[in-house]
Amino acid sequence: MSATLLTVLIALPAVAVLIALCFVMWTARTSPATSRAAILSGAVLALWGALVAVLGRRGAFLQPDGDSFPPIGMALLVAFAVMFVAFGASASLRSLFTNQRHLLRLNVWRLVGAVFLLLMLDGQMPALWALPAGIGDIVVGATAFWVASRFPTPSGPSIAIAFNLFGLADLAVAVGLGVMTSPGGLQVFRTFPTAELATRFPLVLVPAFLVPLACALHVISLAQLIRGPWSHSRR
Repeated sequence: MSATLLTVLIALPAVAVLIALCFVMWTARTSPATSRAAILSGAVLALWGALVAVLGRRGAFLQPDGDSFPPIGMALLVAFAVMFVAFGASASLRSLFTNQRHLLRLNVWRLVGAVFLLLMLDGQMPALWALPAGIGDIVVGATAFWVASRFPTPSGPSIAIAFNLFGLADLAVAVGLGVMTSPGGLQVFRTFPTAELATRFPLVLVPAFLVPLACALHVISLAQLIRGPWSHSRR
């Protein structure tokens, strides 16, 4: 697959996710405070995506040697920490993510998993990573709107919980196998090719930008399904 085509297939979903998140936050605002939270969060997300793209082009996510901690792993830890602190500290931000149907639908971007399978067929990514990561993502993306449509039914919350758990498990498998099939001290499987392409632009947008967002959406949805909604969402 050419670099130009791969850039289009990865960058477009990343931009679409950013726009969709901004739309969800903006339509959920109910006060000046939540409006400011929506604008600030949208700006931070845009800067984050741009930063990942710039660093990816410069090779910042490539494994420098066999002993150091994977840069992708560090990026994920930083992203999770920042989002955890932000949601814990801001009630206004939490109130923007209470519409379960929106949270579920946003996972449609996971259809990008089809790109992983295409890369495997083209000999650019190992099957050990591409098959579970690609098929799992396709299942999540293909069922996202159906799960959201079932949410108002009596069985809807249970279906949504199972959907979120499966989505998180799929992400964990994809990240884990990505690390274990990439050059570095944590490499377990000596595949050919390796999964190093996932640390290069544009594919690095998936693990360093889209995956943390997907994890956050699943956790936010699960937290409210299990413990109760943070606040009433505006219809």
